[in-house]
Amino acid sequence: MARLILKFGGTSVANVVRLEQVARIVKKEIDAGHQVAVVVSAMAGITNELVSFAHALCPSDVTLEHDVVLASGEQVTSGLLALALQRLGLKSRSYLSWQIPILTDASPSQAKILNIATHELETCFKENCIPVVAGFQGVTENRRVTTLGRGGSDATAVALAVALKADCCDIYTDVNGVYTADPRLVFYAQKLETITYAEMFELASQGAKVLQARSVELAMKHKVKLRVLSSFSESEGTTVVEERNKVEGTLISGIAHTQNEAKVTLIDIPDQNGMAAIVGSLFEHQICADMIVQNSLQDGKSNLTFVLQKSDLDRSVPLLEDVKKKIGFTDIIVNKEIAKISVVGIGMRSNLEIVTILFKTLAERGINVQIISTSEIRLSVVIDLKHMSEALETLHTAFNLDEKKV
Repeated sequence: MARLILKFGGTSVANVVRLEQVARIVKKEIDAGHQVAVVVSAMAGITNELVSFAHALCPSDVTLEHDVVLASGEQVTSGLLALALQRLGLKSRSYLSWQIPILTDASPSQAKILNIATHELETCFKENCIPVVAGFQGVTENRRVTTLGRGGSDATAVALAVALKADCCDIYTDVNGVYTADPRLVFYAQKLETITYAEMFELASQGAKVLQARSVELAMKHKVKLRVLSSFSESEGTTVVEERNKVEGTLISGIAHTQNEAKVTLIDIPDQNGMAAIVGSLFEHQICADMIVQNSLQDGKSNLTFVLQKSDLDRSVPLLEDVKKKIGFTDIIVNKEIAKISVVGIGMRSNLEIVTILFKTLAERGINVQIISTSEIRLSVVIDLKHMSEALETLHTAFNLDEKKV
């Protein structure tokens, strides 16, 4: 008998019919003799609707009251799935974060899990009951509801796998694994049988929506066996591993993209502490600036360019206007028509040819690179949004991913 954590989110729990399908997947594992705990996200589209309600009343900041609103989506799903399991003759009950409890810090919308008490869930197992846990949410020592950021149900599932010493954590999605690129945009994208934690973390961080980056980081730290499966097919999916075989022959594992970011350029910033004041003001409000580039000018000033989530722009611009008044830079230029393309692979560590291939491929098609950033296993560029699909397809071919069989 294995102890499994099964996580279902988004389109997998979009309506009652799909919740019934999820219940059948859970029953199959129970019938195989396994011990199962389930984690669920909100039904597809619900979180976005709740965000719009909260921001309509408080557009300038994110507070714990926003978290109370957002966490309600998972409460609905957990109760519905418990009902669906009971309808199949299984014993089941729902759990909200405060009932376990899942203890977090008090950071609004980006809370970090500090501890998970296991007594309630262990008791549930002993009673042959299936716990259905509302993902994405936690509770502080002061009994305030928190949320774990977009995709936070993945983090809930992995954290439960750690706390309960589960044999495996299965993340069920609407795709049958991790692909070399988004198969909706790249026709020849190939499903990967395995991918390393490090590669998966980079892909998730740079826009791949299969797993939340924080959940991969947590799984890597605690060596949790992690699988990505489809709730709509019986494909074997993709397993996240420490190391992959045949690494020398697979320089690039995948290409991620995002069109949910905007490029912000601040003009004529005084060189003295200007950058620290700007970036610091954003970070204080849980707004992350990425791909930061500073260009020094001849008159002792500089231009600063970075990218932000488009969803953070409404809060960011007023903050930047306040800093502008204090330190006296000239202008704020926002460009929402950008895309970020990220090439990821552990083979990049020792192969400088990757950069050459990327720039040559884009240049041959007249695609200008606006910003570039790198890590040990990732190369990211910002380009015009209108070139995103073309860039994905041509880079996928240039890095020999079209014919890749892993």
